[in-house]
Amino acid sequence: MRIVTEIKRKSKIFRKSLTLRISGSKDKRSIPNYIPSNSITIQDIPIDCLERIFSHITNISEENSNDILNYNIKISTLFNCARVNKLWSALVIPKLWRRPFHFVLSDEQNCTLISTLILFLSEQDKNVLIDQQLKFVEMKNINDRFIKFNYPQLIKLFDYDNFIKSVHRWVVRYPNTCTEFGKSRLVTQLLGKVLFKGNDLNGFKTFNYFRAKIYDNFDFISLYKLIPQNSFGCFNNLTQLEYRNPHKVNKSNLDEFLNFFNIIILNCSDLKSISLDVRKEEKDDYLEIDYSISKLLSNQKRLENLSISYCSPMIYNSIFRHTHYLNYLHIKGINDMSCLLKLISSCKVLKTLELEQSWNKSDDDYKFHYSDLTKNFSLSHTTKLQIDHLYFNFNDQRSETLLICLLEMTNLNLKTLTTKLITFNIMRIISTFCTNISSLNISHNFSHIDFTSLLNILPVFPLRQLYLEISYSSSREYMDAEIYKLASSLPYTLENLYLKCHITPDYLDILLNRSRPNIKSLWLYNVSDYYMDYLKILYHYSLVQNNRLKDVRFNWNRSLNNSRRNRRSSSVTSCDDEEFKKTVSKHLKDARQSILKEKRKEKKESFDNNKNPFIISEVKNHIFSYHGK
Repeated sequence: MRIVTEIKRKSKIFRKSLTLRISGSKDKRSIPNYIPSNSITIQDIPIDCLERIFSHITNISEENSNDILNYNIKISTLFNCARVNKLWSALVIPKLWRRPFHFVLSDEQNCTLISTLILFLSEQDKNVLIDQQLKFVEMKNINDRFIKFNYPQLIKLFDYDNFIKSVHRWVVRYPNTCTEFGKSRLVTQLLGKVLFKGNDLNGFKTFNYFRAKIYDNFDFISLYKLIPQNSFGCFNNLTQLEYRNPHKVNKSNLDEFLNFFNIIILNCSDLKSISLDVRKEEKDDYLEIDYSISKLLSNQKRLENLSISYCSPMIYNSIFRHTHYLNYLHIKGINDMSCLLKLISSCKVLKTLELEQSWNKSDDDYKFHYSDLTKNFSLSHTTKLQIDHLYFNFNDQRSETLLICLLEMTNLNLKTLTTKLITFNIMRIISTFCTNISSLNISHNFSHIDFTSLLNILPVFPLRQLYLEISYSSSREYMDAEIYKLASSLPYTLENLYLKCHITPDYLDILLNRSRPNIKSLWLYNVSDYYMDYLKILYHYSLVQNNRLKDVRFNWNRSLNNSRRNRRSSSVTSCDDEEFKKTVSKHLKDARQSILKEKRKEKKESFDNNKNPFIISEVKNHIFSYHGK
């Protein structure tokens, strides 16, 4: 404890000395003698400061968990830091190996990763791989200090399917070019034993079991084939489990599903977060799966986050055990409306609720009458839910009564509403019971009358974010006629505006300059590839006094320089795409020059100082799911 206290004391003195030097202060009395003011180097940075820096680099990548570009930047940055000295290496290597299979890396990166793990195989297992005529890349640059780390023990977040894909790539693409699937299975089993056995002591914290459709041989990834002597100590300290399997449960794979759940049930009792995506051929078949899921949920001490794709009455009863602890609840599909509402009304600390439509709409049971519900227990105005964020991913008109009931129960607590269903009755309830919404995200094909009704209630909310998605054909009918009313309806608190609807440059000009709020972030989804007219409007808007616009995003369906390149709207792409930025930067430069030519010569200097008024990047698809984010 003394060492920690001393480190913190020196860190505080060091930070204070840097502050004095940066500010140019001549007062150096607070700088101790053992830190000369003229010789402060990177070697003097205390350990706790270094840990914060490296943790910050790691956290930035995890916040953008779907962005492989940021992940590669993080890996490169941390790897360079690990080569500075032994101290930095000791601090960085555990962060580098915390989640090595977050993505399937490029061939050369993946080869380095798998080759490093092969070093931990026994001589007997290495000989097995040699007998299979597999090529090994010589790692000549590995120093002894790197071998001192037990990499398998450093893994805390394990992505199972990406591990299999990475091994498969090492066998069939680089450095080997084998076509036999059996060799991939063999290498997977040998390395799997190393990873699972190596984590018996500390264990994984997160286990992601994501199956991919490409691997049709279900037996290929059986846990029993990877864990030696069925020693599952690596799961004893597990706090988060995510299970997603696109294969529907049937007679041929039922045992594999049950075996996995049995392993988790026997070895995990302190899971805080569980996500289960299991599909069945028929929802009322294979009750063994329901029993296993129910037992898994019941065995946990304190479940705080739950996402589940199917809830039978048996599973509902298990969830009731955790109503005092659940902070996040995501249920896909409605089987029993009464059980669902009883569960939601029983949760004492639930902050985020997400309800999602089933894959097959016919599986959802909407047999619900408000009068029948109130006969069983008291709800509506007298019941206050503590929910702050509601995600309602239903577009079926039959679910209107459910959403209205939930909105009434929130009773002014709601801060975020994301919905794909919006009707006149829903808008009426929102304007009465949910007037504290600060983030409103709507995707719906409005009629002209309903759109006008929405504009009438927008000023009621203290909105900071508004996402509005209307089909191009529908919005084209009435957006132009209602653009002045939309501008006047935006509350002055609005900071982030996301529009996925038809809007021309002229009407964008009206929207920005006739509205009260100062927009910080503007995302436009339906914009043609030629951005000049839009950028002129935005550049003019950025010159307005007290303007705060910093983030502008456009869609990009194809590159202007390559007409053959098509970008799927559903794909996850990087907002730092160099070709996109180069194209839009050129348009912004041309737009700026065009504006300067229109200005009087004496005003040109003031505009020259505003060379980069905002950052332009590529817009991402809006995800109507907290769990999906």
